[in-house]
Amino acid sequence: GYGLLRMFSLLQVSGIKYNYWWISISLIGGVLISLVCLRQTDLKALIAYSSVAHMGIVLSGLLTMTYWGLTGSYALMIAHGLCSSGLFCLANISYERVGSRS
Repeated sequence: GYGLLRMFSLLQVSGIKYNYWWISISLIGGVLISLVCLRQTDLKALIAYSSVAHMGIVLSGLLTMTYWGLTGSYALMIAHGLCSSGLFCLANISYERVGSRS
């Protein structure tokens, strides 16, 4: 997410006419990865795939190039960082107690 923000200045100049294509691709990718999440049995893989889906939403928010899109992307990146690290910690605790990642 942070790398996307650093590249944002380049996207403002050169990518304005292609933004709707990239937004569509990122949203479709997020939906497809979410469908993959529905079939996961491995808890850590589920968390990792959901991270990819979240970054697709962040990318589409950044590419709207509006105040609300940028603010929402910032908020989602912060929330994602806090929640994903906690979920990985809980998945590890569960694995240590149960002995299975399923």
